[in-house]
Amino acid sequence: ETHKPQAPPATMTSPSKKRTAGTGAGSASQEAMRRQSPRKRMGSAPVLSAAYLQRHSSKNDLVRRLRNVVEALSDEAVEPNSPDYPGLGGLASVLVDDRYLNHRDKEVRLHTVLACMEIFAVYAPEPPWNEQEILRVFVQMIRQLANLSHCTSPASANYDHYTNILHQLAEVKVGVVLVELIRSLDPSGTSSQRDDFSGEEETSREEATEVLCDLIRTIIHCINIEHPAEVFMNAIEAVAACIDEFYNNTPIPVLDEILAPIGAGPVVYVTNPAAVAAAAAINEQKKKRGKKGGASVVTIKMPPEQIQQANQSYRVAAGVLRKTEDRISNSVANLLNGLLAGDALIVDQTNISSADAPSSASNKSSTSDVWSIIYELHKISTQVLTTVIGNLAPLLLNE
Repeated sequence: ETHKPQAPPATMTSPSKKRTAGTGAGSASQEAMRRQSPRKRMGSAPVLSAAYLQRHSSKNDLVRRLRNVVEALSDEAVEPNSPDYPGLGGLASVLVDDRYLNHRDKEVRLHTVLACMEIFAVYAPEPPWNEQEILRVFVQMIRQLANLSHCTSPASANYDHYTNILHQLAEVKVGVVLVELIRSLDPSGTSSQRDDFSGEEETSREEATEVLCDLIRTIIHCINIEHPAEVFMNAIEAVAACIDEFYNNTPIPVLDEILAPIGAGPVVYVTNPAAVAAAAAINEQKKKRGKKGGASVVTIKMPPEQIQQANQSYRVAAGVLRKTEDRISNSVANLLNGLLAGDALIVDQTNISSADAPSSASNKSSTSDVWSIIYELHKISTQVLTTVIGNLAPLLLNE
């Protein structure tokens, strides 16, 4: 795709109402965010309160109430700080409590995350939680999203819920909240705009960056070859929204998450299902012959244990690079040039091994090497390599 250099970065938006509000410093687009599909209006005010959830009589009743909350939050009439929904702020507060967000039951945790995704949409672009609460929501969100890797069709349990989380990340651009949080935090940790004196543990930029990296890694690696095209495209959109918001200053740990699957190449070896089935059949055959007292003669031919398969993580990462080419190219080039030059400052921040394989001098394990990444990048986005090519010639002559 062609990316317009002058286009503003994508901030967390609301697909239906086109709401406008200020975000943190550095944000550009204030387009609003709500669900694209038309929503019916409903009498949802009594449901949208902390008291409604607290009146649950059992785990199943709590799940039912959470489902009602999610449906009520999708009502296009719901507005933050509206006198029509006096309990909305209290509801948002209790949703991030451990008794819901980290409940021992997986269905409660899942539907709490779904409700939080709707809260992100209603309050966009500024969620109603403090820094630590935002991170807790994302940590549980990531855990739920990871389940998408083995849910590949609508017939799979909770498939619609997991794909909805990914859709919200793509359409509402919820991941941008983490980018804003990272930018608002001083390198030492605290936010220059912090006004929370509750005594809660302060959030560090490193902690927020780690959660964002976990989110991007999960999105890229949860896409299965059996997923429909819409899921694949939503994964690209969700990650691209975060990269766009950094605008030419993407942190090295985030670049690692995108470049590592690129370095792995477009094809991977996976376990051959036919080999698994054949091994099971051979074992069954041996058991039957053992019971009859005969010699254990195997008559089943064993297929190859591994087969080649398209690397979906590579495809998602490549799609992100193409979509954000104008915004990510400088950051990628600086990282690659630093690795090729053996820049100690850059080498220390990345898990990608440099031209001189410095991973042996570091405690960190290398996820990929700079040469493999450069080789694949020339097939994906030559623009990224514009300032890198000149540094390759002397290195190749020394080989």
